[in-house]
Amino acid sequence: MVDSAQLLPVARAAQILEISRERVRELAHGGGLDAIRIGRELLVDARSVEHRKSVVKPAAGRPLSARMAWGFLWSLSGYRPSWLSPSERVRLKRYARERVPEQWPRSLSGRARVYRVRMLAGPLARLREDPQAVVSGPVAAGRHGADLMAGSADEEFYVDAARFDELARSRRLRLDSAEPNVVIRVPTLSGVLRPPGAGGLAIPSAVAADLLDAGDERSVLAAQQLLTRLGEVHKLGE
Repeated sequence: MVDSAQLLPVARAAQILEISRERVRELAHGGGLDAIRIGRELLVDARSVEHRKSVVKPAAGRPLSARMAWGFLWSLSGYRPSWLSPSERVRLKRYARERVPEQWPRSLSGRARVYRVRMLAGPLARLREDPQAVVSGPVAAGRHGADLMAGSADEEFYVDAARFDELARSRRLRLDSAEPNVVIRVPTLSGVLRPPGAGGLAIPSAVAADLLDAGDERSVLAAQQLLTRLGEVHKLGE
Protein backbone atom coordinates (compact mmCIF):
# COMPACT_ATOMS: atom_id res chain seq x y z
CA MET A 1 0.00 0.00 0.00
CA VAL A 2 1.25 3.47 -0.85
CA ASP A 3 0.83 5.71 2.21
CA SER A 4 -0.15 9.24 1.19
CA ALA A 5 1.77 10.55 4.20
CA GLN A 6 4.98 9.11 2.75
CA LEU A 7 4.84 10.47 -0.78
CA LEU A 8 7.71 12.51 -2.16
CA PRO A 9 7.84 14.95 -5.05
CA VAL A 10 10.03 13.82 -7.94
CA ALA A 11 12.60 16.49 -7.13
CA ARG A 12 13.03 15.24 -3.54
CA ALA A 13 13.31 11.60 -4.65
CA ALA A 14 15.95 12.61 -7.19
CA GLN A 15 17.90 14.45 -4.48
CA ILE A 16 17.87 11.45 -2.12
CA LEU A 17 18.94 9.01 -4.83
CA GLU A 18 21.42 11.46 -6.37
CA ILE A 19 19.98 11.02 -9.84
CA SER A 20 18.14 13.31 -12.25
CA ARG A 21 14.41 13.99 -12.13
CA GLU A 22 14.11 12.41 -15.57
CA ARG A 23 15.70 9.20 -14.23
CA VAL A 24 13.23 9.14 -11.31
CA ARG A 25 10.34 9.35 -13.80
CA GLU A 26 11.89 6.55 -15.88
CA LEU A 27 12.21 4.34 -12.80
CA ALA A 28 8.63 5.06 -11.75
CA HIS A 29 7.34 4.24 -15.23
CA GLY A 30 9.36 1.02 -15.39
CA GLY A 31 8.47 -0.18 -11.90
CA GLY A 32 11.81 0.59 -10.28
CA LEU A 33 10.09 2.99 -7.89
CA ASP A 34 6.54 2.89 -6.52
CA ALA A 35 4.66 6.02 -7.49
CA ILE A 36 1.15 7.31 -8.03
CA ARG A 37 -0.20 10.26 -9.97
CA ILE A 38 -2.42 12.73 -8.16
CA GLY A 39 -3.85 15.15 -10.64
CA ARG A 40 -0.94 16.14 -12.87
CA GLU A 41 1.74 15.52 -10.25
CA LEU A 42 3.77 12.31 -9.96
CA LEU A 43 4.53 11.39 -6.33
CA VAL A 44 7.00 8.71 -5.27
CA ASP A 45 6.64 6.40 -2.27
CA ALA A 46 9.34 7.27 0.28
CA ARG A 47 9.75 3.62 1.30
CA SER A 48 10.40 2.70 -2.31
CA VAL A 49 13.08 5.38 -2.51
CA GLU A 50 14.74 4.12 0.66
CA HIS A 51 14.55 0.53 -0.61
CA ARG A 52 16.27 1.46 -3.85
CA LYS A 53 18.94 3.40 -1.99
CA SER A 54 19.70 0.61 0.52
CA VAL A 55 19.01 -2.60 -1.48
CA VAL A 56 19.52 -1.75 -5.14
CA LYS A 57 22.89 -0.28 -4.30
CA PRO A 58 25.03 1.58 -6.82
CA ALA A 59 27.79 -0.61 -8.22
CA ALA A 60 30.48 -0.47 -10.82
CA GLY A 61 29.31 -1.36 -14.30
CA ARG A 62 25.88 -1.51 -15.86
CA PRO A 63 23.16 -4.03 -15.09
CA LEU A 64 23.05 -7.02 -17.40
CA SER A 65 21.02 -6.71 -20.58
CA ALA A 66 17.70 -8.54 -20.60
CA ARG A 67 19.04 -11.38 -22.76
CA MET A 68 22.10 -11.85 -20.52
CA ALA A 69 20.06 -11.55 -17.32
CA TRP A 70 17.62 -14.23 -18.45
CA GLY A 71 20.46 -16.35 -19.80
CA PHE A 72 22.05 -16.17 -16.36
CA LEU A 73 18.81 -17.13 -14.60
CA TRP A 74 18.00 -19.95 -17.01
CA SER A 75 21.51 -21.39 -16.65
CA LEU A 76 21.36 -21.31 -12.85
CA SER A 77 18.08 -23.23 -12.96
CA GLY A 78 19.50 -25.89 -15.26
CA TYR A 79 18.09 -24.70 -18.59
CA ARG A 80 20.08 -23.91 -21.72
CA PRO A 81 19.53 -20.34 -23.00
CA SER A 82 19.57 -21.03 -26.75
CA TRP A 83 19.57 -17.31 -27.60
CA LEU A 84 23.12 -16.88 -26.24
CA SER A 85 26.29 -17.52 -28.19
CA PRO A 86 29.07 -19.77 -26.82
CA SER A 87 31.16 -16.71 -25.98
CA GLU A 88 28.27 -15.17 -24.06
CA ARG A 89 27.82 -18.36 -22.06
CA VAL A 90 31.50 -18.21 -21.13
CA ARG A 91 30.98 -14.64 -19.96
CA LEU A 92 28.08 -15.80 -17.79
CA LYS A 93 30.26 -18.37 -16.05
CA ARG A 94 32.76 -15.64 -15.19
CA TYR A 95 29.93 -13.39 -14.09
CA ALA A 96 28.56 -16.09 -11.77
CA ARG A 97 31.95 -16.39 -10.06
CA GLU A 98 32.35 -12.64 -9.60
CA ARG A 99 28.88 -11.50 -8.56
CA VAL A 100 27.46 -12.37 -5.15
CA PRO A 101 23.67 -12.50 -4.61
CA GLU A 102 23.74 -9.18 -2.75
CA GLN A 103 24.56 -7.56 -6.09
CA TRP A 104 21.66 -9.17 -7.94
CA PRO A 105 19.04 -6.44 -7.31
CA ARG A 106 21.08 -4.06 -9.42
CA SER A 107 22.73 -6.53 -11.78
CA LEU A 108 19.47 -8.21 -12.79
CA SER A 109 17.23 -5.15 -12.67
CA GLY A 110 16.85 -5.15 -16.44
CA ARG A 111 15.11 -8.54 -16.54
CA ALA A 112 11.58 -7.12 -16.12
CA ARG A 113 9.42 -4.08 -15.57
CA VAL A 114 7.69 -4.19 -12.18
CA TYR A 115 4.11 -3.10 -11.56
CA ARG A 116 2.20 -3.05 -8.26
CA VAL A 117 -1.47 -3.29 -9.14
CA ARG A 118 -4.90 -3.90 -7.67
CA MET A 119 -6.91 -6.93 -8.85
CA LEU A 120 -10.32 -8.24 -7.81
CA ALA A 121 -10.72 -11.85 -6.70
CA GLY A 122 -12.15 -13.15 -9.98
CA PRO A 123 -9.47 -11.82 -12.36
CA LEU A 124 -6.78 -12.75 -9.84
CA ALA A 125 -7.99 -16.35 -9.69
CA ARG A 126 -7.92 -16.53 -13.50
CA LEU A 127 -4.41 -15.07 -13.58
CA ARG A 128 -3.16 -17.94 -11.40
CA GLU A 129 -4.16 -20.36 -14.18
CA ASP A 130 -3.16 -18.15 -17.13
CA PRO A 131 -0.71 -19.90 -19.52
CA GLN A 132 0.89 -16.51 -20.23
CA ALA A 133 1.75 -16.02 -16.54
CA VAL A 134 3.78 -17.84 -13.92
CA VAL A 135 3.67 -17.56 -10.14
CA SER A 136 6.63 -16.06 -8.29
CA GLY A 137 7.28 -14.55 -4.86
CA PRO A 138 6.70 -16.34 -1.55
CA VAL A 139 4.17 -18.80 -3.03
CA ALA A 140 6.64 -20.03 -5.65
CA ALA A 141 9.51 -20.00 -3.15
CA GLY A 142 7.59 -22.35 -0.85
CA ARG A 143 6.73 -24.70 -3.70
CA HIS A 144 10.37 -24.75 -4.77
CA GLY A 145 11.37 -25.85 -1.27
CA ALA A 146 12.33 -22.65 0.55
CA ASP A 147 11.23 -22.17 4.14
CA LEU A 148 8.97 -19.21 3.43
CA MET A 149 5.20 -19.00 3.76
CA ALA A 150 3.19 -16.54 1.69
CA GLY A 151 1.24 -15.23 4.66
CA SER A 152 -0.34 -11.84 3.94
CA ALA A 153 2.23 -10.87 1.30
CA ASP A 154 1.05 -9.63 -2.08
CA GLU A 155 0.81 -12.33 -4.73
CA GLU A 156 3.52 -12.12 -7.38
CA PHE A 157 3.57 -13.14 -11.04
CA TYR A 158 5.56 -12.84 -14.22
CA VAL A 159 3.26 -12.04 -17.15
CA ASP A 160 4.05 -11.77 -20.86
CA ALA A 161 3.97 -8.20 -22.19
CA ALA A 162 1.06 -8.77 -24.58
CA ARG A 163 -1.04 -10.35 -21.84
CA PHE A 164 -0.23 -7.55 -19.39
CA ASP A 165 -1.31 -4.93 -21.94
CA GLU A 166 -4.56 -6.84 -22.48
CA LEU A 167 -5.25 -6.98 -18.74
CA ALA A 168 -4.59 -3.25 -18.44
CA ARG A 169 -6.81 -2.36 -21.41
CA SER A 170 -9.66 -4.51 -20.10
CA ARG A 171 -9.32 -2.92 -16.65
CA ARG A 172 -8.87 -6.27 -14.95
CA LEU A 173 -6.06 -4.61 -13.04
CA ARG A 174 -5.62 -1.09 -11.72
CA LEU A 175 -2.23 0.52 -12.21
CA ASP A 176 -2.92 3.64 -10.16
CA SER A 177 -4.28 2.05 -6.98
CA ALA A 178 -3.06 3.29 -3.61
CA GLU A 179 -3.76 -0.21 -2.23
CA PRO A 180 -2.08 -2.71 -4.58
CA ASN A 181 -2.38 -6.41 -3.78
CA VAL A 182 -0.45 -7.97 -6.67
CA VAL A 183 3.09 -7.57 -7.98
CA ILE A 184 3.43 -8.22 -11.71
CA ARG A 185 6.77 -8.40 -13.49
CA VAL A 186 6.77 -8.12 -17.27
CA PRO A 187 9.93 -9.67 -18.77
CA THR A 188 11.87 -7.44 -21.13
CA LEU A 189 12.74 -10.51 -23.22
CA SER A 190 10.05 -12.66 -24.81
CA GLY A 191 9.74 -16.41 -24.49
CA VAL A 192 11.55 -16.82 -21.16
CA LEU A 193 8.75 -17.55 -18.70
CA ARG A 194 8.20 -21.26 -19.32
CA PRO A 195 11.29 -23.28 -20.16
CA PRO A 196 10.48 -26.88 -21.11
CA GLY A 197 9.08 -28.66 -18.06
CA ALA A 198 8.95 -25.56 -15.87
CA GLY A 199 5.18 -25.63 -15.32
CA GLY A 200 3.26 -22.74 -13.80
CA LEU A 201 5.97 -21.50 -11.42
CA ALA A 202 8.72 -19.02 -12.18
CA ILE A 203 12.08 -20.78 -12.40
CA PRO A 204 13.83 -21.01 -9.00
CA SER A 205 16.62 -18.57 -9.84
CA ALA A 206 14.09 -15.92 -10.94
CA VAL A 207 12.14 -16.45 -7.71
CA ALA A 208 15.39 -16.01 -5.77
CA ALA A 209 16.09 -12.78 -7.65
CA ASP A 210 12.61 -11.49 -6.79
CA LEU A 211 13.12 -12.33 -3.11
CA LEU A 212 16.48 -10.54 -3.09
CA ASP A 213 14.74 -7.51 -4.58
CA ALA A 214 12.37 -7.51 -1.59
CA GLY A 215 15.40 -7.12 0.66
CA ASP A 216 13.86 -8.08 4.00
CA GLU A 217 15.62 -10.66 6.16
CA ARG A 218 13.14 -13.53 5.61
CA SER A 219 13.07 -13.04 1.85
CA VAL A 220 16.86 -12.90 1.60
CA LEU A 221 17.20 -16.06 3.70
CA ALA A 222 14.68 -17.88 1.48
CA ALA A 223 16.56 -16.71 -1.62
CA GLN A 224 19.78 -18.10 -0.19
CA GLN A 225 18.04 -21.43 0.47
CA LEU A 226 16.86 -21.62 -3.14
CA LEU A 227 20.31 -20.79 -4.48
CA THR A 228 21.89 -23.41 -2.23
CA ARG A 229 19.45 -26.02 -3.54
CA LEU A 230 20.25 -25.00 -7.11
CA GLY A 231 23.98 -25.19 -6.43
CA GLU A 232 23.59 -28.77 -5.25
CA VAL A 233 21.91 -29.76 -8.53
CA HIS A 234 23.22 -27.57 -11.33
CA LYS A 235 26.46 -26.02 -12.42
CA LEU A 236 26.18 -22.92 -14.55
CA GLY A 237 26.18 -23.73 -18.23
CA GLU A 238 26.13 -27.53 -17.82
